[in-house]
Amino acid sequence: MTFAKPEMLWLLAVTAPLLTWFLIWAWRKRQQLIARFVQSRLLAQLTVGVSKRRQQARLALLGLASLLLLVALARPQLGFAWEEVHQRGLDLFVAVDTSRSMLVADVSPNRLTRAKLAALDLMKLARTDRLALIAFAGTAFLQCPLTLDDNAFQQSVNLLDVGLLPQGGTAIAQAIDVALAAAKSSGDNYKALVLFTDGEDFGEDFSQDVLVAANRAAEAGLRIFPVGVGTATGDRIRLVDEQGRTTYVLDAAGEPVVSKLNAPLLRELAEKTGGDFLPLTGADPMRTLYEARLGRLPKSDVSTRLLRQYHERFQWPLAVAIGLARARALPPGPQAGAAAAGCAGRARRGLSGARPPNDHAACRSGRRVGRHDPSVRPPAVARRRVCAAGGVVRECAQGVRQRPV
Repeated sequence: MTFAKPEMLWLLAVTAPLLTWFLIWAWRKRQQLIARFVQSRLLAQLTVGVSKRRQQARLALLGLASLLLLVALARPQLGFAWEEVHQRGLDLFVAVDTSRSMLVADVSPNRLTRAKLAALDLMKLARTDRLALIAFAGTAFLQCPLTLDDNAFQQSVNLLDVGLLPQGGTAIAQAIDVALAAAKSSGDNYKALVLFTDGEDFGEDFSQDVLVAANRAAEAGLRIFPVGVGTATGDRIRLVDEQGRTTYVLDAAGEPVVSKLNAPLLRELAEKTGGDFLPLTGADPMRTLYEARLGRLPKSDVSTRLLRQYHERFQWPLAVAIGLARARALPPGPQAGAAAAGCAGRARRGLSGARPPNDHAACRSGRRVGRHDPSVRPPAVARRRVCAAGGVVRECAQGVRQRPV
């Protein structure tokens, strides 16, 4: 037997001794209060037909029912059946720019670290989608193929670094071509490319090569969603050597190179492929990207697997707990019921005695019956006397009762 919520068993282990202690304390406290307010010589008469063992059993039933409710909350499971589960999702290719311009700190802590964190946020949102990772700088390669394994994708993202590809540059066109090649062998699932880059490259014909690759992606049905990393004002490209010294990338004139976000190119790239451009700003941009754009794309079956579905058995302890609670609420047993019926019968017999024929005459004359005439004197247990008000008063061991004539 297994439990769907085993943490409830820890609560049961803590609750059981505390509940036992509380019930014992409540029973002793009750006995102390009874002894304090009722004299010992009257206690036996007041508790006629009351069984202490029965009261203790009722408390035990209450405690056991409470513990069984906790067992039911732990959801015991016994037995299982195999169930075929079809997982529907997208094929998402995540491309991350690892060029030196991604070291710019115009976004905190820098562009590359921010892009890696955003890629992991996207992974957490795409729970049913297959993910692949493409790293690109001067060239591009498939670092992680399409997979449903989040751990493998996360490890690949963590390995991304500026020195991963020795050739410098921002080869967006090659990254698109790598995604197209991987998409051909992945089946007929709907595919999309999420591109984390600043979109800046100082090579010749860079923009033209990117737009040509975008046309190829549009023909293949691959939508591209560029995510702009950086700001329009930009900053200098800072390099830190092994000794911890900071230097800057210089141009041909010896001036520091300022890298800026190339938002117009990324917008045009998205328009050609039917995607959308999103700057990496705000509190949670990946949630906006997935829920408003990627999550609305048509999904297909990406995997089929067998899952073991356990049979729930929480009904068993729950039914026993309800039965114990109902047993505790039952009326008293035969002993107490017979004693109560006997007391009621004796009371009725005491109240139904015959009235002497001279009650009215005695009342009119003001004499009391039975005080001076021994022949009509009632028994000592139930003595009658006639009062001037015309009623018969019966004095018994339980008190004085008056019955009108």
